[in-house]
Order: sequence, then C-alpha cells, then structure tokens
Amino acid sequence: MDFAAGPPSRWVVTLRSGATIELAADGFTEHDGHALFSVLANATSEEQEQVQVIGWPVAAPTVDVLVAKVPIAEVAKIEGGEPWSSHTS
Repeated sequence: MDFAAGPPSRWVVTLRSGATIELAADGFTEHDGHALFSVLANATSEEQEQVQVIGWPVAAPTVDVLVAKVPIAEVAKIEGGEPWSSHTS
C-alpha cells in the first residue's frame, strides 16, 4: 500500500478534555457525529482487507482509508492540513 496523494498532512485535534491527538491524514469529513480522518492510498484487494476503507473516490486501486474516527461532541478544535515538513518542534 502506498500514498496516492503523496505524504499526508499534519492535523492536531484538541479534545474538550484538553488532550491533543496528532494525526497524519489527507483530510477529514464529518459523518454521523464523527470527524473521519483519512488518507488516499493505492491498495490491492488483500491490503484493503486489512484496513477500513471508507470510500472509493477515484478509479481502482485508489481507496480512502480511515486513519481515525473522533466523536465531534468530544472535539474542541481541529487545526492543520499543512505538510509535516512545515512543522518545527
């Protein structure tokens, strides 16, 4: 399996509890009360059986693979979308 859209972006999710989650994803959508973070990947049928595929946005073998599912009710803020290389510690 490889990234179909290049390296994923960096996202930081701040929860209402104050905890933060740092994710690598191409983006996120809101669905059924959750923020769904995902990456576009080229994956064989066998590889797709090992991950949770949430969509087929373009022609095979590209699929949208779930990275994280966070309840919106728990989210205080979502920031990011920038390349990892632009982040300095």
